[in-house]
Amino acid sequence: MSEVIRCDACGGSVVYDAAREVAACLFCASVALHPDELGEALAAPDAMLPFEIDREAAEARFRRWARSSWWTAEPVRRLRVELHQVLLPVWRFDASLETHWAGLVKARTKSGVRPRAGVEHAELEATVPASLGLRTAELDALLPFREGAATRFDDGLPHEVPGLSERAASEAAHGLLLAEHRHRIQRAHRLKRIRASALTRIRAARLLMVPVYIGSFRFRDRPWRFVVNGQTGTVTGRAPLDHRKIAAVVALAVAAVVAWLVLRGS
Repeated sequence: MSEVIRCDACGGSVVYDAAREVAACLFCASVALHPDELGEALAAPDAMLPFEIDREAAEARFRRWARSSWWTAEPVRRLRVELHQVLLPVWRFDASLETHWAGLVKARTKSGVRPRAGVEHAELEATVPASLGLRTAELDALLPFREGAATRFDDGLPHEVPGLSERAASEAAHGLLLAEHRHRIQRAHRLKRIRASALTRIRAARLLMVPVYIGSFRFRDRPWRFVVNGQTGTVTGRAPLDHRKIAAVVALAVAAVVAWLVLRGS
């Protein structure tokens, strides 16, 4: 039997086996959790993507990520965080775009530019999180997931309840698709400025459950978390900075400037 555990702090809802103890929220490390009724999801997932790296490999990726920056606080560089395996819902859209654009290109004119306009067509894809716990920027950093191994969704595995309908997700996808096509057009035509509008036709929409490992912890009375792609091992997250290192570097920079001014004055 499954049970929804909802976080009062961030709103994340994860489905677990009812016999499993959950001490803190996966997404924000809050302990403000309560069981919730397992209501009907907004949509039934079309498929799930399997995990391709194990927990040990994911932990190794986290340790490498935590030590990759000299600026990361020392306690975090040595931190051992429990990783939780969970499937997160995302909407995947395939679309056709007809984008009408106008912009300015560099030219030998009095103003230094001249106008250009056109119509471009493209076949693009957009991925929108249906998760209340995963931000769009985090999902973008984790992409891509390998969809070729998609299998039937197993609702007995720990997973987050989809929190976004196809209609709401498609509205977000329209903006992402236009932004991507506009960027491609601007780069292809070397435009200094661009305005664009698009006619977008969604050809296919799928609700996928993607595999991730989530680690969360509290440091300096704040929640921190990172997410590992369960297929590629890509890590995304924010790590607390070492304030002593920052202060030391600032002090050295100030001392160098003062020394230079003294030498210049003499």
